[in-house]
Amino acid sequence: MSEERRAVLLVEADPESRDRHGAWLEEAGYDVVVCTGPTGPDYTCVGSREGDCPLVHRSDLVVLDTDLDSEALMVGTPAEELLALYLFNGKPVIALMREGGPVETMVDEQLAHLSRDPDHDELVDTVRRLFEAKAVSGPGGAR
Repeated sequence: MSEERRAVLLVEADPESRDRHGAWLEEAGYDVVVCTGPTGPDYTCVGSREGDCPLVHRSDLVVLDTDLDSEALMVGTPAEELLALYLFNGKPVIALMREGGPVETMVDEQLAHLSRDPDHDELVDTVRRLFEAKAVSGPGGAR
């Protein structure tokens, strides 16, 4: 990529985690685009409803907390659908999940799994690693 700052889309329903993870990413030099994930009343994501998400196009990488409100209520857009949307758009994704979470078994070269509550170094180092891997494989990733 150029000298421009890279943007990370942070999809996180929990405000405390969203603030903490967003601050870490900003301190590491990334622009952070924040999304709360699917919200009420129908818990359907714009990307699911429209087939495209404008926030994805403003981002270079996605950090997705898979413990979404839609997952807890079992309505609307599931985490697997969001993950597929991001990967289909060629974005590297870090899936934050609890053990046995909905996307634990998904495998993709642009996908990294971390615990739902990663520490600072674990999150920032994984973002850097995925950006480096994408740079090596080219703009669309090695598919």
